[in-house]
Amino acid sequence: MKPNSTLLFITLASLFLPACLASAFPSLSTQTPSPTLASIPQVPTLSIALTPPPDQPDSGLENENLLVAVPPGFKIDYEAEQNNIIVNEMVAENESVNDWTTLVTVQIFQGEKNVAPGQFQENLTQSWLGACPNSESHPVADGVENGYNFVLWMLYCPLNPSTQKVEYAYIKAIQGNDSFYDVQIAFRYDPPEEDITYWMNYLREVVVCDTRIAEQACP
Repeated sequence: MKPNSTLLFITLASLFLPACLASAFPSLSTQTPSPTLASIPQVPTLSIALTPPPDQPDSGLENENLLVAVPPGFKIDYEAEQNNIIVNEMVAENESVNDWTTLVTVQIFQGEKNVAPGQFQENLTQSWLGACPNSESHPVADGVENGYNFVLWMLYCPLNPSTQKVEYAYIKAIQGNDSFYDVQIAFRYDPPEEDITYWMNYLREVVVCDTRIAEQACP
């Protein structure tokens, strides 16, 4: 039997996310997350739902799914499940989650139905601003995609106190019917315009779908 959701969850390997996630989801505030992830308890399977190519009409997806691809030239370098959170972290083939320049984090809060994207954004942003002096937050987009509410915004830290490097994070949060989804692109450098355009196009393809609902059908 397949789980109700094909779940992905990745956490930024930075100073900010563990505390920020606890603030964004109060139910996590009593947990003691590790430095590199927030996690989840037992679920039947953990898998990345890749958008199937057009010549494969039967994707094998069931129920609610997060569709997100491993970017070209990247690998999954970390994955975990604990406390109703599933986490995956993707980095360039020649990097690791302990030493990266670009980090793709996918997070799924299994069964979380009571947090709206705007609330998640506000809580996470306030924690980020409190953790990094002179940091900034800028909206990028919000609305409805495939019938699901989402928000996309950028966080900027001029000097991460933990790494002594600049850090940017573009975060897309999606409110599903079964779970809450969060995909992040983090940079430890000042990304040029072409890099931002590339990753915005990547995030545009990150969607939630549900095989049970015609209006939110999966490819």
